[in-house]
Amino acid sequence: MPLSRARRSSRFLIERLRIQASELSQLKNPGDHHGPHLWLALIDGLLDTAESYLTQSNQPGIASSDAIALVRDATEISGLAYNCIYFMRGSGIEDLPYPLVTPLQDWFNQLHVKNTTFFRAELIANYELQPLQEKIFKGIRNQSPKLQAVISEIEWPLLRVTVPSKTFSIIPHFAIVAHEIGHALYGDIIWDTSGFSVEETALISRIEKRLGASLNPNTADKLLEASSNWLQELASDAFAFFLTGPAIFFSLSEFLPAHGGYGLGFTHPANDLRLSILFEKLKQGGSGSFSSIFTKHTGQTITEDFNSPLVMATPGKDQIASDMETRYHDKETAAVLAELHESVQKVESIVYQHVSDFMVKTAPDAIYTPAKFDTDLSEHLASMLAAIPPMESGTPLKSKKPTNFASIINIGWVVSLTKLDELRVKVEGEDDFGAEKLERLHSLLLKAVELSEVRKLWTNVT
Repeated sequence: MPLSRARRSSRFLIERLRIQASELSQLKNPGDHHGPHLWLALIDGLLDTAESYLTQSNQPGIASSDAIALVRDATEISGLAYNCIYFMRGSGIEDLPYPLVTPLQDWFNQLHVKNTTFFRAELIANYELQPLQEKIFKGIRNQSPKLQAVISEIEWPLLRVTVPSKTFSIIPHFAIVAHEIGHALYGDIIWDTSGFSVEETALISRIEKRLGASLNPNTADKLLEASSNWLQELASDAFAFFLTGPAIFFSLSEFLPAHGGYGLGFTHPANDLRLSILFEKLKQGGSGSFSSIFTKHTGQTITEDFNSPLVMATPGKDQIASDMETRYHDKETAAVLAELHESVQKVESIVYQHVSDFMVKTAPDAIYTPAKFDTDLSEHLASMLAAIPPMESGTPLKSKKPTNFASIINIGWVVSLTKLDELRVKVEGEDDFGAEKLERLHSLLLKAVELSEVRKLWTNVT
């Protein structure tokens, strides 16, 4: 009797999960993206497998211990299916605007990232790329045919891209997705940091002096891990810079202060350091730099705090060490991070050169150049101020092409930061700070993305 009750409870759970998965399958996914469909098929395969276990547990003559084990396995796999449903929360159009997924996926395609992806939004100020490995599912025994097929069809690791929903779902900020793509590509680069060897020796010496002891294996491991984390973040910033140009500088300038503090920790270098590096990249190229072109079209000069003086300055090393010891309760970690902050500034040129070489070799057409920035502003800035979304680019009518996403967000940033008072849209009531106009601009940019994607379909441009 207890076994029959357990079997009935497990079957009830499976049926409830099937209903939930079926309801999700009826929903429209942003951009009709294939990733969520594959994921739901995986869930169906898990439930088929769980159900087959229940069927086996009810075979005549089966030993009680074997039947209990099968029902237990069915229940555990049902729990895994439920976790998979939770994993895809926020992937519907009620959380993520329908037009946005296709241009974001285009970045992955241009850079030849073949992993299966799906995009979802979460009600927190967060951009994240989370890989999910195949091994979680490969170990399941006696897999249903559908589960086997879907596991084979997914390009592992599956990449779930998280963006903010609702309030923080601001179109120009989506340049930060390009940073997350950098995390996916980081391992594809063969890194040569031999040029950092002299500074590495000096770094270890400073850490030892701060600790008053030689570097032990535990501290050395912390240094290696923190250095790797920081290097990956700088590399991801570099990918975003080559994909979006000024947009990533403006995006991070507004987004990072929302998290409080000065950003430095075991996983990330300081906020102002990251922005300072990007700022210097904007100035490279003299009269042909992003910075000079920005000034040419706006009459304003980009500064490090151009669109946000809220980014906190990183304090001196002693204060960093004190802050980190309070956070991590660990003098070794505190010493590593305090001294690493000084050294990491000397490796950024190596990082950006590696990423530049990779982009030029892998996806040169995906690089957003100063020349493209100049063309975009020449062609679209005036019409954008007249509330005409930049959906297509090109001068001769027959040569027009859909405007790409990097262009749209850069045009949006220029208008929002320098020309908002000239944007000819109606606002209701007082708008002392221009917040309502920003909302109108956001709507126009979303429409530009939508119309450019429709234009792609019309002209069969991929």
